Amino acid sequence: MRRDHQPIENGSDTTDYTFHFQISNGRGRQACSVKVQAPNIQDATMFFRQNWATIELMARDGLAGGCRDSGRIKLIAP
Repeated sequence: MRRDHQPIENGSDTTDYTFHFQISNGRGRQACSVKVQAPNIQDATMFFRQNWATIELMARDGLAGGCRDSGRIKLIAP
């Protein structure tokens, strides 16, 4: 899993953290990413881990429905 962090330019107290992961499906592996807004990396990581079941379900639903962005699934979590 890879994590990117990009500061938000609007001056708020949160930052966007992007977690990249892969999900296996019948045809191999699929690249996915989820963006989490949090005040720090520890809170973003905790949110990602606590909500993994929901994130995985959303990613699998996206795969089942077909994806248009070069085969990548992108999820944005508050």
